[in-house]
Amino acid sequence: MANNLSIIDMQDSSKGLQEKIVKSLERWGCFRLVNHGIPRSLLSEIMAVARSLLELPVETKELNIVGEDNSFGYVPVNVTSPMFEALGVYDATLSEGFDQFCAQLNLSPYQREVMVKYWGAVYDLTKKLGTKLMEGLGLESGDLFEDWPCLMRFNKYNNNPETVGLTGARTHSDKGFFTILLDDEFVNGLEMLDEQTGEFIPANPIPGSFFVNAGDIAKAWSNERICNVRHRVQCNEPRVRFSITFFVLGPRNGKVEIPSKLVDSQHPRLYIPFHFEEYCGLRTSTKCIQGEVLDFFHKKDDLINNGE
Repeated sequence: MANNLSIIDMQDSSKGLQEKIVKSLERWGCFRLVNHGIPRSLLSEIMAVARSLLELPVETKELNIVGEDNSFGYVPVNVTSPMFEALGVYDATLSEGFDQFCAQLNLSPYQREVMVKYWGAVYDLTKKLGTKLMEGLGLESGDLFEDWPCLMRFNKYNNNPETVGLTGARTHSDKGFFTILLDDEFVNGLEMLDEQTGEFIPANPIPGSFFVNAGDIAKAWSNERICNVRHRVQCNEPRVRFSITFFVLGPRNGKVEIPSKLVDSQHPRLYIPFHFEEYCGLRTSTKCIQGEVLDFFHKKDDLINNGE
């Protein structure tokens, strides 16, 4: 069953690449991305940096604070997630994001250099994916994610013999548009929910690849063409698991709004325009993490039937 999850070759020169991306996101809300153009050497370097930072003393990691509520900073092991912890670099497309993170954890010049290279490479990759997606949906090609804030997280799952069989990350959907995951090549655990069967499918790692999944913002923006795949991380073996996630979040200033070409008599507009920050606030206050908050922005049935 795991083989049913789509594998997208970014070097596929056929005109069907855009269609493959769209179909994968419609069916699964995710795909494995290979031949993406980012050197294996850089992937190894950034993973080594992630491990070194996550092995710092807790009191040092706690210095990673971003924003008043620290929603994008250090996530410590807690009752809800007894195995999981993470460090966060928010909006490093602006130099202040890197400067703040590097100062908080006292990064070496080498660590900073690797992070800058990796961020730039993955950010460029997300822009390419956005362009391919727009083309596959029949939209005018452009920079879908222009000026959108992004978040990079270094993740650690403190697996041990006592946690085997437990859940390291509860079933959830991601709040943003795209998540680009560099997963642990040696310790698996990521599982995607097949909405058609109700079964969880393991997203087995492929060395040198990324796993790309769509979140709540993608579902709303696409007028529900794209699936905001729900997923979880299981502890299958007593080995610590590391991963790096790069989240493309939502519009910085504008609203999440469905492109007009994705609305017609057969596909009425399903969501009113909304700000990403408003969505995040509701998701936090309601503690609903599986996309249920999108219902707050769903158009009423009578408006949909009238074609509004």
